[in-house]
Amino acid sequence: MIRAFAIFLLAASAQAATDIGEFTNVTGGHYQVLAQSGPQVGEQVNGYMNGMLQLYSRYFSNWMIKDGARVVVFSNRDDFREYSRDSAGITHQGLTGYCHLMTDEDGNRFYELVTYEDERLWQVLAHEGFHQFIGYELGMEIPVWLNEGMAQYFENCSVKYGRLVPGGLDKMKLAIAQQLIQRKRALTVADLLAMDRPTFYANSDVTYPMSWALVYYLMMRDGTYYMNNSFRHYLQDLKFNHDSATSFRKRFGRDSAQWQTDFYNYILHLRPPSEN
Repeated sequence: MIRAFAIFLLAASAQAATDIGEFTNVTGGHYQVLAQSGPQVGEQVNGYMNGMLQLYSRYFSNWMIKDGARVVVFSNRDDFREYSRDSAGITHQGLTGYCHLMTDEDGNRFYELVTYEDERLWQVLAHEGFHQFIGYELGMEIPVWLNEGMAQYFENCSVKYGRLVPGGLDKMKLAIAQQLIQRKRALTVADLLAMDRPTFYANSDVTYPMSWALVYYLMMRDGTYYMNNSFRHYLQDLKFNHDSATSFRKRFGRDSAQWQTDFYNYILHLRPPSEN
């Protein structure tokens, strides 16, 4: 039910059978894109990633990703799977993309985003691109619910007046989150805040939709401009290494019961775009 493209790994460098050194190299802005299909795909992906970077940065005081961020786009699933197995040891059949920490021959460390061309290419790039962005800024310190919730939030981008706009409602994610709440299987806010990475990923059928729902709620609930809302101030706290749970209570209130009711009610009353 949950697609396996939200993988954020630490891995040593390795030589894969497919030589990505032969891919078209399109370097511009803050990204180096290696595209198996050629320059057209490389240029499209490079432009998209730099556009997404502007969206990510808004919520973190325009933090900028470090130069050297690499995106590798395979033209087909078989070569992608071969590379993912050899470079990161990933063999999951449903994998469509991942972000991992690499080491080059000179000992330089960098985050590499890897995916392949299919109908969800742009969503995978947006999702894994956030993992790559936040990896440079906070490493593995960001709470897992926030990392995965925000990555899912950015998946659903639309183009309005020539600009990327994030945060569109995903009909399937919304339906799953609503069903979990209605069937009393949903995680509480306290559960998500306290959950460690292994537990989160071991329960992905519940944690992914609920982490998306919580991030969507925090970003959208008060309808204020992102520069002024409490969620952005919470992200600023993380920038300065404030305790995540303490900051959450500070920014959003200490009445957990009221929080829980408001959160669930907000999600239950959302409707997908076609029903608005």
